[in-house]
Amino acid sequence: MRKLFWTFFSVFWLALLISGFTVGTAVWLHHQSLQSDVKKTDEQINVHAEAYVVVAADIYRHGGMNSLIEFLEQNQNGPFPKVYAINETGQDLLKRPIHSALIAYVKQLNQQGEFANTIQYASDSSSQRILLFPPKLTSASANSLNLSDTNDTANILTESFSQQRPDNEDDPPLSNPILLLIGSGLFGALFFSTFLAWYFIKPIAILRKAFAQIASGQLDTRIGNKMGHRQDELVELGENFDEMASKISQLMTAQQRLLHDVSHELRSPLARMQAAVGIAEQQPDKAQNTLARIDKESQRMNDLIGELLVLSRLETEVVPNQQSLSVLSLNDLLDEIISDARFEAATKDVVIDYQITDDIHLPMHSELLHRAIENILRNAIKFSAQESHVSLSVIKNTLEKMVIIKIEDNGPGVAEDELEAIFEPFFRGQLIHRNDSIGLGLAIAFRAVHAHHGKLKAYNREQGGLCLEMLLPIK
Repeated sequence: MRKLFWTFFSVFWLALLISGFTVGTAVWLHHQSLQSDVKKTDEQINVHAEAYVVVAADIYRHGGMNSLIEFLEQNQNGPFPKVYAINETGQDLLKRPIHSALIAYVKQLNQQGEFANTIQYASDSSSQRILLFPPKLTSASANSLNLSDTNDTANILTESFSQQRPDNEDDPPLSNPILLLIGSGLFGALFFSTFLAWYFIKPIAILRKAFAQIASGQLDTRIGNKMGHRQDELVELGENFDEMASKISQLMTAQQRLLHDVSHELRSPLARMQAAVGIAEQQPDKAQNTLARIDKESQRMNDLIGELLVLSRLETEVVPNQQSLSVLSLNDLLDEIISDARFEAATKDVVIDYQITDDIHLPMHSELLHRAIENILRNAIKFSAQESHVSLSVIKNTLEKMVIIKIEDNGPGVAEDELEAIFEPFFRGQLIHRNDSIGLGLAIAFRAVHAHHGKLKAYNREQGGLCLEMLLPIK
């Protein structure tokens, strides 16, 4: 699950980074705004008296007019920056003289959003609005305004305090990092959850549909080309599904073919047994011969059923896995097989040439490997001419960690277009006229070698005859 882990990991941290970047940017912008307000200066406004204005505004909101006047008097009599409170008529609450042009100028700054905390409106419980600000009160202040009591200034001075403004305009909006973090986190979670849902649901839906098709009997269903260009475990799952579907299709095809071949193979000995019974009924004097025929055909059927059971076990891969194979001596196994094979070969005066380099140990299932080598060797003896030779040699390839077992005969060989087909069940090729051949020996050998993670291949020798090479891994 390494690829999916890195997908989850990347998406999770990407969402965190985006949320952190959003909050950080908002905090930075707010800080920059505050810093810019602190760095701003004005010849008419004491920007360093912001704290006194904020306190005065809070006192007015919660304590009312009398509390504010008391605070302003203490502020006026102490060594503190002076805070002026202008009522709706344009007069200071303490009756202190203030130039109308300065009031107009302060209102302009407030309308422009300058010095949001230093110049602010405050309202008490009766919604009476007061303009609070700290003037510098220097002799040059009024002159530097370059304002006169013109009609424009009068209009600004007489501007209605009762003009409706939202309450949240009394104070500058403050960003809340916690709410911003929650909001950006929710947005990131929704976005990336939607992405991940789409990313995983799409291939799962394809798999679900494919499983339904397989269940309905559509064994040719494949989904490898529908998974897109993804490179993760879900693609590997799709590939595994295709392999599974292919294997099921092959097993079903092999089962149907095997059933057809078995029915055909059993029909012939049954027909001969029925014929023998009929002869025995009509000609009692030949009962001994017909009984011998029946015994031979029943033995043939018994052998066929035994071979079919072995083949069925190999077809369904009911064999030990690689870890449970026993490491045994190949020399001992071959000595036993050669000893039995020479007894059979003696009836045809066939000589078995046996060569092996050194003692070799392989992980093997001795019964299956014994059956595979014995079937190939007996097949070579069966199709070799009288007084000929059959060769069995073993070569150890240390570089590729393989053992090669070669069995060569001097028989008629196999047609080139039938070399791969000889490993199919019941295939006899040009030797189909031989009734003593079941046609399962090489099929069993091929599957037994495959169960050992090896290979079995056949080719015709240049000097005549057939050679079968069995390649088995040492480890």
